[in-house]
Amino acid sequence: MTSGTCSESRRLVAILPALALLLVSAFGIGAMTYGNPAPDAQMAVIGPPWWKEDRMASLVAAAGGRMIAGGALPNIIVVRRAPEGERRPDEPEDLVAALYAAGAWLVLDAPTQRSCRGLVDNGKGAI
Repeated sequence: MTSGTCSESRRLVAILPALALLLVSAFGIGAMTYGNPAPDAQMAVIGPPWWKEDRMASLVAAAGGRMIAGGALPNIIVVRRAPEGERRPDEPEDLVAALYAAGAWLVLDAPTQRSCRGLVDNGKGAI
């Protein structure tokens, strides 16, 4: 009985490197796909899990962004920069960097993140 258990544990140890490579690859592909949003694009901003809507709104205000919608969770919010003619002088050129500096954990390209809100684009630009 012990030889069977030993054999099973060896098989598990043998596939661990492959599983690790799979996880790292999946994370890398996800980061390349959803990371680095365009400067004027909608962005899904993810904060720490214990933050609520009011703290996320404060983060967006501190970064100089415009709030578009809330997410399915209280620590997710969809933001964007103001259009070129509507920008205030205090709004940053690099909103993504400002969001990270204000405390965001992750900033993703929002148009592909429909599950953040579970809504369908109605053609008005909202998610």
